[in-house]
Amino acid sequence: MSISPKSIIVTGASRGLGRATTLQLLKYFNSNVIAVARSGKDLKDLKLYVEKDLGLKGKLEIIEGDITEDKVVNQVVQKSLDTWGSLDGIIANAGVLGPGKIADTNVDWKRGFDVNFFSVITLFQKAIPHLRNSKGRIITVSSGGAFHTYDGWGLYCTSKAGLLMLTNCIASEEPDIIALSILPGVIDTKMQQDVREKGSQFMRPDEHKKFVELYEKKKLVNPELPGYVMAALVSGGATKEMSGKFYDYNDEKLADFQKK
Repeated sequence: MSISPKSIIVTGASRGLGRATTLQLLKYFNSNVIAVARSGKDLKDLKLYVEKDLGLKGKLEIIEGDITEDKVVNQVVQKSLDTWGSLDGIIANAGVLGPGKIADTNVDWKRGFDVNFFSVITLFQKAIPHLRNSKGRIITVSSGGAFHTYDGWGLYCTSKAGLLMLTNCIASEEPDIIALSILPGVIDTKMQQDVREKGSQFMRPDEHKKFVELYEKKKLVNPELPGYVMAALVSGGATKEMSGKFYDYNDEKLADFQKK
């Protein structure tokens, strides 16, 4: 597995899976990371932790901004080029649930798709020329919702299904870029907390109960585990044979990339 420094963009990096993945990249794979998120305070706390507690100065750059804005996407890509001279990989993690049934909800579907889908297209379009040069890697964070309907998750399910196919299209169109999707499992994050606390309003009782019981029985996935797998893959581990594929983070085919 390559340990040479790679320059990686992580979206939604301030908390949850994005934060965990950023830390895995820095701690175990000698990567340089551009971390982007809307929460400036959380990003600053992350940078302070990385530099003070981990002693890794000059390895993490943070950008506070809305990834749905073109100027932020341009800034993120350019920051990688200006700071480290290349762009070697992207972990597209930013996402929103947008809960509510299709007929009843006042959720802004356009905004949700901007975050979950269209911002990723814009990022890929800006990054592809540089990823071609570096023969880089793209990892998109997928979900069981890309394949399975959950009542009240219409926005999330449909945008994740689109993201999965977008990843496959990149894999097909770009022979010099490896692109694949990872299903991280049911992770212990703020999104899952929202599902437990608010999901009974719109989810089927049996499905809502399943997520509550995963929490109560302490079966939620530690975000470090899928984060490590994605870090290993994007920093050099993913092979051409994986491009266009979809994997559970704990798939036995990824055993070499899982945290021991």
